[in-house]
Amino acid sequence: MAIKPSVLVVDDEETIRKLLKSRLTREELEVKVAGNAEEAQAAFKQDPTIGVIVTDLRMPGKDGFALMEWAKSQSKHVRVIVITGHGEKEVAIKALKQGAADYLEKPFDLEELTHAVKRCLHECELERQNADLVDRLEARVERVEGKSEDQFWFVSKASSMNKVNEWLQVLRREAMRGEAEEPTALILGESGTGKEGIARMIHAGSRRGRGPWVAVNCANFNEQLLESELFGHEKGSFTGANSMKRGLFEIARGGTLFLDEVGEMDVKLQAKLLRVLQEKMYRRVGGTQDMDADVRVVAATNNDLQEKMKSGKFREDLYHRLSRVVVEVPSLRSRGNDVVEMAKQFCERAFKNRGKTFSGFSPEATDALSSYDWPGNVRELLNVVERVAIIHEGNLPIAARELSISASSGGTKANGSTTHTSGNGAGLKLVGSAPAVDTEGAGYMVLKKKWCDAFEREYLTSLLTRHSGNVSASAREAKIDRSNFLRLLRRHGIRRHEEQKAA
Repeated sequence: MAIKPSVLVVDDEETIRKLLKSRLTREELEVKVAGNAEEAQAAFKQDPTIGVIVTDLRMPGKDGFALMEWAKSQSKHVRVIVITGHGEKEVAIKALKQGAADYLEKPFDLEELTHAVKRCLHECELERQNADLVDRLEARVERVEGKSEDQFWFVSKASSMNKVNEWLQVLRREAMRGEAEEPTALILGESGTGKEGIARMIHAGSRRGRGPWVAVNCANFNEQLLESELFGHEKGSFTGANSMKRGLFEIARGGTLFLDEVGEMDVKLQAKLLRVLQEKMYRRVGGTQDMDADVRVVAATNNDLQEKMKSGKFREDLYHRLSRVVVEVPSLRSRGNDVVEMAKQFCERAFKNRGKTFSGFSPEATDALSSYDWPGNVRELLNVVERVAIIHEGNLPIAARELSISASSGGTKANGSTTHTSGNGAGLKLVGSAPAVDTEGAGYMVLKKKWCDAFEREYLTSLLTRHSGNVSASAREAKIDRSNFLRLLRRHGIRRHEEQKAA
């Protein structure tokens, strides 16, 4: 929905402000007023729709010239009409040379002012529309040539990535057709599999690819803080709200908002997000004005949302709103030769950024990359690559020892039991070749999930036992962020008192 540009009247005389606002409002224009340049700057920052500023040149503090220079630096489309005193022709000419769209002498004719404001509003709107058309045309060219996705795209040859690549191509074709509304997307996968990278590719290949990309991790905020983060808040709306704050929906206008770990969002806030997705409108916390949600939402989670819906921790109606497109990203260990090819691509970029030459991997290093189980998925691979790029001198193939991964330092794709080892070389054995699960009457996917859940719980408990309940040490050995490790503990119901029992 297009929003018409509004008018900002700036004058230190209240009588003139009221007069101009009354006259322009009768013309069905949206009008805001300010008594000085400082108030005008605050109003301009708060309302991105302001397209025309009508300002007196003679004001206490910053004058109209300073305000005009500032406004031009904030928006190339804004038009400024200046009001000068009678006989101040030289001042008016100076204002025109500095970028004013028009000037009026006091006492001015209200009909003449109205005509000037309408003309400037029309010019502002045309200029914005033309700029939007140029951006859309350039973005379309980038999508045709594939340039917009180059920094994120990885052409996978693994059969497990076929569905992911198919969905990316489908969404790109839909964007090429110029559909009026691009669908929400839900990306599923283990922690560290590169869900945000897939989301960035969806954004880059869409019609919004030239617009803002804004990401937020929902697990990092409680309900109140996340609501404020998403929708913004008005001054005084709650304790500590000392000023107005723009929310991420407002910042991401015209682009994509990525909601990472959406499964961790509080149920009450889920209802508010659902309303935004349905109505395309929202309000700041403590606000009364509806704001247009011109944003595409892409969400991701490593939670089992089906289970969360059964337990009432995730709204089914929100799931259906988010899952117009569902992309399931496989773990890195199931992607075959992708590991080596991805490592090469990441190394080329990392070495180039440090002014070094990447000369490939030694045969032993290639074997190590292929045989390692990658429990931390793509995130762990990126960390390995960054570490190698720092220590490697370049011009020689990377040796296996420089990767710091092997059968003795992480999971391997061997048969039988899995061994994980801490930095001091002592092994952590998980008993048996697989956790015991009830297989009777269950299908493959159900059994797979049961096995993974049982493995995760046994692995986490073993780690905590080994480190006397120390979460940080356990997370370091697992090569998982502490916050992600804590989420795994919560998912499996391993509470703090149980952690201490593990000691």
